[in-house]
Amino acid sequence: MEPSGMRPRPGPFLACACFFTDNLFVPRYGLHLRYHGDPEQLRRDYGPVLRQRGCRSVEEFEAVVQEVEKEVQRRKELECRSRERKAIISQNYKPKHPQLYTLQESFLAPEFLETVRYCTSKGADLQGLLDRVESISDKRIYRLPVFAKEFCQAFIEELENFEQSELPKGRPNSMNNYGVLLNELGLDETFITSLREKYLQPLTALLYPDCGGGCLDSHKAFVVKYALQEDLDLSSHYDNAEVTLNISLGKEFTEGNLYFAEFRKQPSAKIHRS
Repeated sequence: MEPSGMRPRPGPFLACACFFTDNLFVPRYGLHLRYHGDPEQLRRDYGPVLRQRGCRSVEEFEAVVQEVEKEVQRRKELECRSRERKAIISQNYKPKHPQLYTLQESFLAPEFLETVRYCTSKGADLQGLLDRVESISDKRIYRLPVFAKEFCQAFIEELENFEQSELPKGRPNSMNNYGVLLNELGLDETFITSLREKYLQPLTALLYPDCGGGCLDSHKAFVVKYALQEDLDLSSHYDNAEVTLNISLGKEFTEGNLYFAEFRKQPSAKIHRS
């Protein structure tokens, strides 16, 4: 048992083993594939749709297999490569706004704090929470302010400062080439973990009790950037998470709509420790 007032040292996050087999994106055909290391399985499961999208020759199919296997290998090496980048960034990066790296309540929108206070109060229930957030659709998607405007402005400046450096930057995912993994920037332990445990989980416990919303034990936090001559959009995809929080950051921009397809839930029997 840890001494009173001290938190146990966090262990490694658990990741579903399906991360290495499912939702493998092939950009040229706009497809997410499941691959278990057998090209014939890929041909059986996706041959028809690949042909419909232009993959017709043996060489083109072999190129898909190579691309998928390369993505699987990239995912297997993610943790090691990320630790290497994080160490380099920690030693060499000088933050523009170092105060941002430790979460403070002043960073959060007053409406969000009030909602969290309700969720942690005695007798809080789902209906009371729904009265305080905006329901977007019947897909259990909700909208509410999270961060204060002043924090968002300073945070964007910090991200721009890091982007302008020559330090290594990991890709947030296989579909975006521009963005920042916040754990590599040093925001995990003192910012994102506190945000998840102290502020987000009280809400998600009421909103998604059937999806693990009351016991969120890990996270992946990142920022993606869209701009002319860079990434313009994000293809349809599945988040490998029980709960997803999207924050809209930016200066002056239009569009930027976010679309949600039908809810998908597939249980997995295997766990991978990362």
